[in-house]
Amino acid sequence: MDRKLKIGILGCANIARKYAIKSFQSQQNAEVAFIGSRDAAKAKTWAQDFGIKSFGTYDDLLDDKSIDAVYVPLPIGLHEEWLIKAAKAGKHIISEKSLTESFAATKEVVDICEKKNVVLYENFMCDYHPQHAKVLELIKNGEVGEPTIFRGFFGFPLMKEDNFRYNKELGGGSLNDAGAYTVFMARKIIGEEPVSVSANLHTDPKFNVDMRGSAILEFAGGKSALIAFDFNALYQNNYSVWGSKGMINVKRAYSIPPELKPEIELIKNENMKEVVSQIDIPASNHFDLIFSDFCDTVLNKEKRKEKIESIYEKILNQARVLEAIRISARENRKVQISEAK
Repeated sequence: MDRKLKIGILGCANIARKYAIKSFQSQQNAEVAFIGSRDAAKAKTWAQDFGIKSFGTYDDLLDDKSIDAVYVPLPIGLHEEWLIKAAKAGKHIISEKSLTESFAATKEVVDICEKKNVVLYENFMCDYHPQHAKVLELIKNGEVGEPTIFRGFFGFPLMKEDNFRYNKELGGGSLNDAGAYTVFMARKIIGEEPVSVSANLHTDPKFNVDMRGSAILEFAGGKSALIAFDFNALYQNNYSVWGSKGMINVKRAYSIPPELKPEIELIKNENMKEVVSQIDIPASNHFDLIFSDFCDTVLNKEKRKEKIESIYEKILNQARVLEAIRISARENRKVQISEAK
């Protein structure tokens, strides 16, 4: 199919301005054709800034029959409502993470997308960065022996108090935001789903959202993932894989500027000494890569039914683990992932 996918941007968020719109505009098989905002004047300004022809409210965007797909960078607390509306309008969707605030809500969104034959992506753009493929290659080639422990940190210093991340009504909280990345990457690198979780979430009395948290995800065969996330901490954006013969350190793991050339550190012991090898990875725009895949899948969806089903399943698995973490933190106990329903 040689036609261009017409994309609508559902919300004027910083991530859309900084990365997403430009990435969509760089795709040969896509055209950003509509920008929607609660503020019509803001939508018009953004449309002028990016050379987008049509603009209006969220409902105006979804009512436009020419729009094939929407990118949703809204705060997490608004996702459920607008993802369901977009799916019912027959729009394919790529949404910022986390998809919703609960497993039940995510399941409802996925169910509607399945019924409406809508492609649904959760924008974990880091999934597409080539450095993680290199990590998996190193593991497959036995460079760390048997990998048993994943450790992931993602956190940053306190932002302005009016940031949406601190607003409970907008779905704020560190688990849904930073923590979701560490859960996603642990599942990706270990290559399977956890069976249980023990977690702690600290709710700040001022904002009434979880400002930091940690969890131990237990996998089959004695493998574990130790993750931590924080909204008021020294900047951390990394993970490590610890195995029987070596360790891999990924220094910039989740949020990676397109111009950055990341380094992977491979550590081994030889003759009782630590030997460190630096592996250079080329710079890559992971927004470009995931958006390209999304557009290609939508334009060829009749041939990609198995892939689309697997994407739905991955989205549900991610949401199920996050729900188990919430239950564990709330009830102060180890929770089996199967308990999240």
